[in-house]
Amino acid sequence: MPPPLTLLTRIINFLRPKIQSQNDLRQIRRISVRSLKLFCAGHLLTEYVGSLPGTYGPSMLPTLAAQNDVVYISKRFRYGRGVEVGDMVSFIHPCVPGTAAIKRVVGMPGDFVMRDVHTEGNDTMLQVPEGHCWVLGDNLTESRDSRTYGPIPLGLIHGKVVAKRNSLFHFERLRNNLQRPTPAE
Repeated sequence: MPPPLTLLTRIINFLRPKIQSQNDLRQIRRISVRSLKLFCAGHLLTEYVGSLPGTYGPSMLPTLAAQNDVVYISKRFRYGRGVEVGDMVSFIHPCVPGTAAIKRVVGMPGDFVMRDVHTEGNDTMLQVPEGHCWVLGDNLTESRDSRTYGPIPLGLIHGKVVAKRNSLFHFERLRNNLQRPTPAE
């Protein structure tokens, strides 16, 4: 049996691509640089401009389908910047790290919200703490939301859901039809 260093050298030489000329080396370098640029551009687009994830789960019925609706999430609203009551946001799920959720914002910092909106006789109100928001699913009976895990930090928000795909190349804009109540005089 050959010494380990000789065996390692043989394996490396076997796996090393056979470069015939300087042109081959330039072409490999050019392809590598283009691939790196494409990867960086894709990362910048999905992290700072927007993304097109699919949806799963019945919590946002009827606004979003339980499966395979594709939505456009604008990253301009990351960390809750510019988010208002009534907007749908994508955020890191506080109970299941590594997964994202989409819910509707019903309370911003300082707002008062009802703790359990679907139970009769329980009208506990609480104030949304600074730096947090209160989110609910449109389908209250099938949604795990702030009623379960409390207010979510604005820092967990990835972006705002601004459109959903209806057909291959047609997106329907999702508008916020809620209005803030006017203060009583």
